[in-house]
Amino acid sequence: MSAEIAAHAEVLRADARALAACAERLRAIEAGLQAAGGAPDWLHASVSAHLAACAAAANDLETAAERLSRYADEASP
Repeated sequence: MSAEIAAHAEVLRADARALAACAERLRAIEAGLQAAGGAPDWLHASVSAHLAACAAAANDLETAAERLSRYADEASP
């Protein structure tokens, strides 16, 4: 059972990495919008909101993965 739990933790880590990469892409988009100028305020707000959501979700998933890994270690016979 602990191997299955550890596998789930690794899936959570992979998802966290994917969301962190998404946040980085959104940071680059926002920087490009700032540099180019002329983008409407609502677009900046939307990109910023999505960036924050990705970063928060990545953090939450990484925390969950760490806790699940600890649980898997403790559940090992």
